[in-house]
Amino acid sequence: MTTIATIARRAGVSSGTVDRVIHGRGRVKPETEARVRAVMEELDFQPNSLGRAFYMARQNNKIGVLVAQREADFQAMILDGVAAGADYARQHGIQVLTETADPDDEAAYLAALERLVAADVRGLALRGIPSRTLAARLAALRACGMPVLAFNEDVPPALRDCFVGQNDRQSGACAAYLMGQLCAGGGPILIVGVTEQNWSSRERIAGFMEQYRRMWPEAELDRIVYGGGHRAQAYGRVGEALQADRPPAGVFVSGAGLSGAAQAVEQAGLAGRVKVVGYDVTGTNIVYLKRGSVQFLIDQDPFEQGSGAVRLLADAIFGGRPVDPAGRDTGVRVVTPYNC
Repeated sequence: MTTIATIARRAGVSSGTVDRVIHGRGRVKPETEARVRAVMEELDFQPNSLGRAFYMARQNNKIGVLVAQREADFQAMILDGVAAGADYARQHGIQVLTETADPDDEAAYLAALERLVAADVRGLALRGIPSRTLAARLAALRACGMPVLAFNEDVPPALRDCFVGQNDRQSGACAAYLMGQLCAGGGPILIVGVTEQNWSSRERIAGFMEQYRRMWPEAELDRIVYGGGHRAQAYGRVGEALQADRPPAGVFVSGAGLSGAAQAVEQAGLAGRVKVVGYDVTGTNIVYLKRGSVQFLIDQDPFEQGSGAVRLLADAIFGGRPVDPAGRDTGVRVVTPYNC
């Protein structure tokens, strides 16, 4: 049977060093840790999971999760995922602390982040916001060895270990393909973004425009408005566009606020004539989909975003290893009135 002493002899280190690598405690030089882990893999050494969980529980290991307060039905699915991830983490002796904050309120968001840090969490999973202060704080935390995951809304890759969510460029291209089949390049397309700084919205719009122009090079795609991710604002922006001399043939909503856009199309008496494609299989959006005011919804699996982020952090902390840099792609699923 492989023991810690066997690994120590093979790696040329002390048993205490091997113990620190296994349990993720204390400081071990990266090259030494790599050598120990290589020997563990070579010998197919598996630490006792139950004993490891008891050890982790005694150490009061905690994960912090910061969830955005926007679109209550969508965030409820995120929180359900976080709860499922917390159950998984608890089985590994790890506690999950959750904070929520309005992503439009930078001060409140940063205060929630600091409450998690002050609780001595060993890892963070958060929904990103565009903020220089946040960027500086995440950089400082990572420099101190804190693993950071982004989910749902990404942050610049240098500020996190990985991302759990949808490939936004790919999903934007998927939306463009769907819109292209509906509108066949005829008439302008109105694009409703969240904000100019919103990472996911920007990536989706870029993917949409690249793919749509590939299909229809002469397409009119220069009409971009921003709804701030809010139903009422999206309703107003789309309503204004529908009253223009040349109203759009289609509306692409790159983030939250789709129901507002659909309501504007419906109230203008243009449901089914002005094509609408957007995101998230929420109860409200499904109503508009089934009424024909929305033609396609794109699902980004919010439950898996919440659950996957917590699981990745828990696995890394429990195993005493870095977070998997590949993260988790939650996929692009197209939803129609017949599969929702």
